[in-house]
Amino acid sequence: MNRSLMASRSVEGGSAAATGAVTGTADEETGALRDRLAALLRDVILGGQDGLVNVLGLVLGMAAATGDSRLVLTAGLAALMAESIAMAGVAYTSTGAERAWLARQSERFRTLAVRRALDRRRAREEALHGEHWPVPVIEIAGRIADEEGAAWLAELEAARRTLAPVREARPAVAALVVGLSTATGSAVPLLPFVVLPPAPAAWVALAAGGVVLFAAGAVRARTVGGGVARAGAEMVLIGLASAAAGYLIGLVLRAPTVG
Repeated sequence: MNRSLMASRSVEGGSAAATGAVTGTADEETGALRDRLAALLRDVILGGQDGLVNVLGLVLGMAAATGDSRLVLTAGLAALMAESIAMAGVAYTSTGAERAWLARQSERFRTLAVRRALDRRRAREEALHGEHWPVPVIEIAGRIADEEGAAWLAELEAARRTLAPVREARPAVAALVVGLSTATGSAVPLLPFVVLPPAPAAWVALAAGGVVLFAAGAVRARTVGGGVARAGAEMVLIGLASAAAGYLIGLVLRAPTVG
């Protein structure tokens, strides 16, 4: 009677383990989606901030040094192209290396987990054989051990991804996102010089860059947590520091006027 009750509980435990595995899989998929969105946001902010800050400092420095809109646009466009291509290349190589590392770690982790699950199943079956349990009950116990092992592995994988998330985007996608974001960010301080003289264009570029940087910091804070005002202010301060450095260098190296 006790054995029948224990067998029944074993079956119920197997069903619970299967349900837990399904729930764990759903949670893992939700976590993976959240990680992909966070990685996408990171790429967009990384590229956009890098392009905007670098080109902002460059165009302000060129405007202070030359006062010539054509020279400012030429230098800005060259920086936009070079920066976008370079950032896309860095994103491609770094993402590829990250994916390769993740694949090796996941395979090693899975192999170790499967080996331990098999050891537990053998130990359980040997204990039941030693107690002379019927073969069908031992087979049920083995299946339950497999289900528990699968659920345990899913839980560990989800925990590992939560504690140490790694970007899993394809290298080509990451390169495209970062490259386009860099080009877009670079265009923000450059566009005012297309329609305005250098002096007012510099002020408009500075204001537009500050607004975009603050918005990027606010979006980051709303997505990953933290104070919106503080995150936005941090981004603006970074941009202002770059702009000030570029402007001061332009003043120091200002081309002398002829006549």
